[in-house]
Formats: sequence, C-alpha cells, structure tokens
Amino acid sequence: MKTTNETFRSIFSLSAPRAGRYPWVDYAKGIAIIFVVYRHVIYGLLYRGIEITPALMDANELLYGFRMPLFFFLSGLFFAGSVQRKGADNFLLSKVNTLLYPYLLWAVLQLTLQLLFSEYTNAKRGIGNFVDILIHPRSMLQLWYLLALFNVSVLYLFADKVLKLRPWMQLAIGVVFLGLKDFAGDISTITDILVYYIYFACGHIAAPYFFRENIQERLASLPGLLVLLPVFVGVQYYCMQHQDMNIYLFSVLAIVGGIVVIMASMLLGKHGKLGFLRTIGHYSLYIYLLHVSIVFLLRMLLIQIGVTANVPLSAFILVVSGIYLSIVVYRLMQRVGMEYMFKGPFKEATPKNGGKKMPVNNMFAL
Repeated sequence: MKTTNETFRSIFSLSAPRAGRYPWVDYAKGIAIIFVVYRHVIYGLLYRGIEITPALMDANELLYGFRMPLFFFLSGLFFAGSVQRKGADNFLLSKVNTLLYPYLLWAVLQLTLQLLFSEYTNAKRGIGNFVDILIHPRSMLQLWYLLALFNVSVLYLFADKVLKLRPWMQLAIGVVFLGLKDFAGDISTITDILVYYIYFACGHIAAPYFFRENIQERLASLPGLLVLLPVFVGVQYYCMQHQDMNIYLFSVLAIVGGIVVIMASMLLGKHGKLGFLRTIGHYSLYIYLLHVSIVFLLRMLLIQIGVTANVPLSAFILVVSGIYLSIVVYRLMQRVGMEYMFKGPFKEATPKNGGKKMPVNNMFAL
C-alpha cells in the first residue's frame, strides 16, 4: 500500500515514467504538444483582445508547420508493427477506444460548456454546432486532431488489409489527396484526411529503415543535428513568410521539420536528458484533451488580477500551468476511477501471438 508521500509524488511529480522500447517517441510528442499548447495560449489571449507582441506571434508561426504532421508521421511509423502485433480487428478497436470515443465525449462536453458559459468564452456556439462534431471538427478547437487521426488510420487500414495496397501505393494516394484538398470545401472531416494521409504513409514507408540500429545511431548524432538545425530554422522561417505556398512544397518542408525534432528526441532519449519532456509526451493525449479548459480558467484569473498586462509572463504561466495541471488532473481522475473519460469501454480480443502487446506510449502517436 502506498504511503501518503508516495501517493503525493505519483500525482504531483514530473518524474519520467518507465520508458518503453523507444523513449524518443515520448520526447518527440512532448516537444510537439508544448508547441500545440503554446499556440492555443497565444490565440486565446489574442481573442480576448490582449495585444500579442510580434516576437511571441512570430515564435508561434515559426513552430507551426511541422507539429501536426509529426504526430501523423509517428503514427505511421508504428502502423505495421501495431497491426501485426494486435491484429487488424484489435487495431481498429483500439482506435475507437483511444481516438473516436474520447473525441465524441469531449466534443459534446466542451460544446455543452461553451453554450452554458457563452458570455465568458471566445467561441460563440449554438445548438446547431453539435452537427459540426462530425462534419466540421475543426470548429471543435483542439479536438479535431483525434477524429482526423482516427479517420486516416481506419482508411489506411482498409487500403492496406482489404485493398492490399503496398506502402508506395498508399503514398501515391496521399499525393493525390493533397491535390484534391481544395475540392472538399468547408467539410473539414474530409479535408483533414486529404491533408494528413500523406504523413501517415510517409511514416509507414520509413518504418523498415527507421528502426535499424545503424540508422537510429545516425539520427541520434549531435553533429548531424547541429548541421541540420540551421536548415530547420531556415525552413520554418520560409514557411512563416510564405503561408500561401504550394501544398506539396509545404508537405516536404513539414517532414524536414519533423525529422529534426525526431533527431533531437533520439539524442535526448539516448542520454536520458530533460526527462520532463518524456513525461509530458507520455501524457500528451490527456494534455491535449484537458489543457484548453484549464488554460481558459487560468486566463480568466490572470485577467482579473491584471497579470495579462505582461504578455510574455502570462503566456509562460499559461503554457507551464496548462501542461502541468493537465497531468495532475488526469492522475487525479485516474485515481478516482474516471479513466472512462479518456478511453472507450470496448474490449479487445486476445491476440493470437499469446497476448504480447506493444508499450502503450509507442502504439500511437498521441
């Protein structure tokens, strides 16, 4: 039985969790989710009429292009291994439990709260917006990603197992999908599939090479990372200055940015440095679901006490608190038996390989 001190630490500490086979995955997710929270904090302040300094806004735009593509790329990396280990049926069921179920639950909950507290929120909603949960998930703030990854994963699984398409064919489909993006109009359920399918396919194609020891050793190279860092900064600056660029060029540059983040993550994982990033990555799904509500409450408090007059300080407080409190709130909810808020109830069948499962933090990207 845990002592009081152990219980306190298990809830409030930022110690890194037990590493899976590939700790760099959590590092990469940790870096990406910090950038995601930062963007939501900056725009939350902006929509409340608070003037954002150019440096803070430029930092947001500089770090924007590769974040979500990186999550899809990571999911693609582990697609084949996960399907082989779990079976196609269990893979599909796991995506229902970990992506579709929390998306629907939290979208309904979030939209209901926005209706009840409409005078305090940045987004003004009506009853008709419940239809948008399935048709226009982009209107559900940060939650759109969960439905997008679910749709891409299921469609990719169908093409792989039913249509028997090879990875290069899947990549070709992703290329075609990018060209069709403008025809989808405002139906972001479709648009997100068209935009992000290619990153999932790139991850799937890269997987056989990515996990070779010699390749990972090269990717975890400090000299290699230092060489690519100026390229990374240049690419992100170019993306910031040319936001209307050709979508194919953007996709290539996004992958370049994601690879640099992965290299930095592998280097950190190799030497066990900055373990708090791995902790953040481990809890990235729950941070993704919880941080908007937490940041909203904290932002209202900061506005009331006048801290928002100092915008950089406000942004720092909101990002750090939003991430940390999301982890704490999840752990508390977990302890009182509220895991049903984050994962569906559907039971997977026992795999034919004797029940061996991949560590959870490596099975999917978020």
